[in-house]
Amino acid sequence: MGAVERGDLAVDQFSDDAQQAEQLAAHLYDFRRPHLITREQLRGLTNLHEDFARELQASMSLFLRSAVAVELVSGDQQLYSEFTLSLSEITHAIVFNIGTHVGVAVLEINLSLVLGLVDLLVGGKGNVETSARKPTDVELAILEPLIAMVFARLSASLRNVLPGEIKQLRHESSPEYIQATPPDAPVVVLTFDAKIGMANGIINLCYTMPLVQTIQKELHGKAGKMDYYGKSSQEDVRRHLMSALLETPVRATAELGSTVIRAGDWFTLQPGDILVLEETFSTPVTVSVEGQPMFRGHTGRVGNSLGVKITEVAERPRSEKADKPASP
Repeated sequence: MGAVERGDLAVDQFSDDAQQAEQLAAHLYDFRRPHLITREQLRGLTNLHEDFARELQASMSLFLRSAVAVELVSGDQQLYSEFTLSLSEITHAIVFNIGTHVGVAVLEINLSLVLGLVDLLVGGKGNVETSARKPTDVELAILEPLIAMVFARLSASLRNVLPGEIKQLRHESSPEYIQATPPDAPVVVLTFDAKIGMANGIINLCYTMPLVQTIQKELHGKAGKMDYYGKSSQEDVRRHLMSALLETPVRATAELGSTVIRAGDWFTLQPGDILVLEETFSTPVTVSVEGQPMFRGHTGRVGNSLGVKITEVAERPRSEKADKPASP
C-alpha cells in the first residue's frame, strides 16, 4: 500500500493482474498417469482399428459360416499394470511384434470366447459352459487358424503405418507372466466386443508406447494425404494409377478443313465431284484428342502414310460460365 501511496505502483496494475489471473485456468495433471498422446491422436488410432474390426468380421463370417459381429467398444490410454489387473486370472494372451519396429503388443482373448470358438470349429454352436481352466495344447492348435486370420487382418489394417510381418513371440495364460513392458509404463488398450455364433467375449489389443509413437508419426506424416474417407493415398498407388492412365489409348483426329453446301447439293454428290474447302493449302490443320481441339500443325508425308507436324498448341475456348461475372 505504501508503494501505491508514493506512486511507485499504479492501482490499475492490480486490476490487470487480477484479470490475467482469472483468464489462466488451472488443469489437474496426474504424473502417475501421463497422457503421452492427445485425444485426437487416440481417435485416429481407434478409427484405424474400426476398419480392422469390419475386415475381421467379414473374414470370420466367411470362414466359420456363422453370424459374426466384431465391434470396437473402447480405446483408452492407461498404465500396463492396470491393463493386466483388468484381465481374468486365466486367459489367452499372445505377445507379438511387427516387423523390425521397436516395441511389442499383446493380443488377449477372453477365455469364454476361446472355448466357444474351439467348440464352433469342431462342429458345436459355441455355447460352452465349463469351469475356468487353461486351454489345452490341442484346443490351441484348433484355434490357430483363427488366430492367424486375426493377425492377417490386423497386418492388412496397419500396413500403411506399421509395415512388416507380425510374429508371435509367446503365449501366456496368466496375466502376470505376460510382461510386455514395465508395470508403470503407459500403454494404449483397444477393446473389441465379439459375438460369433453363440460364443461371445472380449478381445483386447494392447500397444506399448514405442509402437504407438511409431503409428502416430506415420499418421501425422500422412495427414496431408488423406482423402474424403480418411484413407491414405500412398505414393506407390498414385504411381500405379498414373502409369495406367498414361497407357490409356486415346483417339487423335486431324481436321483438314470444312465447308458449307446446300442440302440439295449434298444429295446430288457423286464420285468424282470436288468439294472446295474454306481453308487454304497453307492453313494449319487442327488436331483434336477425343474430340477436344488440342494442337495445330501442317500435313505431310511419312513414308506411305500421312502425317501432321505439330507447330502450336491450340487455344481452348473459354466456357460461357467462366465469362460470366461472379454473382454478388
